[in-house]
Amino acid sequence: MSMNKILLVLIIASGFLLIIYANSSIFNRRNILMIFQKTDGFDGADHPEVLDNSLLAGGGGTAAKVAHLIGGDGGVARFGELKRVKYVPKENNATEYNIFVIYTKESQNSNLRDKFELFLKSLLKYATIPIHLHVITDEQSETSAEELIREQIAHYRKVVFYTLYDVKDCAEKTSDIVKNMLPLFNYKTGSYYSDALFLISLGLHRIVDVNMKRAIIIDCDVVFRSSVKDLFDEFDRFGSEHLFGLAPELTPVYLHILFKYRAQNQHTLFGTPYYMNKTAIGNSVGGFFSRTAKKTKHGYPGLNSGVVMLRLDRIRQSRLYAEIIKQESVKNMVEKYSFKGHLGDQDFYTLMGFEFPGLIYRLDCVWNRQLCTWWKENGYGKVFDSYFHCEGTIKLYHGNCNTRVPE
Repeated sequence: MSMNKILLVLIIASGFLLIIYANSSIFNRRNILMIFQKTDGFDGADHPEVLDNSLLAGGGGTAAKVAHLIGGDGGVARFGELKRVKYVPKENNATEYNIFVIYTKESQNSNLRDKFELFLKSLLKYATIPIHLHVITDEQSETSAEELIREQIAHYRKVVFYTLYDVKDCAEKTSDIVKNMLPLFNYKTGSYYSDALFLISLGLHRIVDVNMKRAIIIDCDVVFRSSVKDLFDEFDRFGSEHLFGLAPELTPVYLHILFKYRAQNQHTLFGTPYYMNKTAIGNSVGGFFSRTAKKTKHGYPGLNSGVVMLRLDRIRQSRLYAEIIKQESVKNMVEKYSFKGHLGDQDFYTLMGFEFPGLIYRLDCVWNRQLCTWWKENGYGKVFDSYFHCEGTIKLYHGNCNTRVPE
């Protein structure tokens, strides 16, 4: 066959293939799987092969296509491009990375979208594991939240699933807790659902799938400086009785709130800075560390709920916790410490952590490095730095009080 005939055959064959490519649905962009870089500890066994295609209540009312997970060859994992799924537990649920965040009332908070976007960027930038992001939202904010999530998944090309929850549904499932806590830990009353947001973590075990064993709920004004895997590794350090994990409060807010109790109990560690000198520790009697005061390295300034680790399986089974959240029990703690809070679940965790120290794991301050300095300019300038101090390499910044997070 002459060279001219060979070239003619090749040209005809090429044209035929182009016609097939242009018309075949096989090559439709919607059917092309997105390729993500393989992350540490991830393989096809880490997720269900097929995720349920229905959404949770309030998730928008439209069915989402199923996302199939395929064990990738050549060091990659391939995903269907739709990630909006209902939570489906695995056989070994203890290894899942469930992250909860609240994103509501976007139209009433001009900074919320920017905060959530920065949160997502930092979370995915440092992520070394597959993440299941759970977003508690409302009808007005849902679309924006989903747009931001999809944008950042596409940008960082990380393995992420997400599930949306209706805030009204969540509030209804925790209504008794809200009723018990709200009069004691709220500065002023707004709408029922708005108030419920500040206490939702206390009843998260009722909201999520009954098989979910552990999760972390995080404020959307935080910025990661490390992989969230390192934070989940802290679960391995929990003692057998620990239900929650929280870092210390880094302002003198509870020094202020406890002024009456502290006046009557001058040697208590309740309301003292996290880092204490030996003299203060040696003189401590009563309060949180009364039985082991001389062995204690830290004071008890209270706890901050910007990052809350939850052993959901233990919380469901804990009879003690079920008793503690009852109205009479909460009222007794409030009266005992002459406590009038305004910070929702954070106030409850602070009281429970002092009264029942064995229930809360002490997360290091580097995992919730708060930046708010409001109390420094409002009456506590002389002692503020002793509370604000945090030693170690910061792994997560918390820009509370609308504080700018360092670049």
